[in-house]
Amino acid sequence: MTDLPDNTVERDEAPRPRDMRPALRVSLALDLFARLTIWGAALALSLAAFHALNAWPEATPTQADLRLAARWAGCLAWFVLLFNVIYVAELVLLRLFIPTPREGRYPKTGGPVNRQLVWATLLMALNKARYFPPFPGFLVFQVANLPPMCWLMGPIYGPKSRSCYALEPAILDPHLVELGRNVVIGFNATVAGHYQERDAWVLKRTVIEDEVVIGGHAVIYGGVHIGAGAAIGAGAIVLPNTVIGPNEFWGGIPAKKIRDLPALDGRAQS
Repeated sequence: MTDLPDNTVERDEAPRPRDMRPALRVSLALDLFARLTIWGAALALSLAAFHALNAWPEATPTQADLRLAARWAGCLAWFVLLFNVIYVAELVLLRLFIPTPREGRYPKTGGPVNRQLVWATLLMALNKARYFPPFPGFLVFQVANLPPMCWLMGPIYGPKSRSCYALEPAILDPHLVELGRNVVIGFNATVAGHYQERDAWVLKRTVIEDEVVIGGHAVIYGGVHIGAGAAIGAGAIVLPNTVIGPNEFWGGIPAKKIRDLPALDGRAQS
């Protein structure tokens, strides 16, 4: 009678998946620390500025008639604006101290955590503070996209863009996203510069050329290149590394080419 082969040693020697709980908890702690620090510093600087300028009305708002109430409302409006300007300036300043992670594929198993993923985690915490600012940071989107702050946000914080938006899209990896001129991104759309495989994280640049329209709730993964004049249908999911040609209309889950579009302004298709 032949003994069955013993595969115990082989199973024990197989690389085990890394326990992601510690890394995720560190990410949450960084997120907590970043939000509290940026919010607290912006609040303290705004209060100090108003105190130095003696900008608050002398009477308290609980004693206000209509005229005094209007003065308090005006002061609070200026205070909120100053808070948002300082908040955005802090984001730009902190971004200067975080190295930009290199594009690449970074395995989840074996060895120490790659430093590129550390930089990406720090930028993720900063980006969450960017997109989910605490009260009274509800004007961060407007301040970040208006001069003079937009002249700093694009080159330093990202994304590199020659467009402006009426609605704020979620740019998950602004350092790895490039947007051309007159790009329209619909409500609740998401553009990423990364994607996850089962055993690795992949950081890869996403490029969206001029005159592209992306419908609401669409998702654009890392490594996608969208040619000039193309359109992405609402709710579409464009898979990683997809190349979409100029003046093509794509839609669906996953997104596929549906048809060619007329070239803009009578220009011939590339």
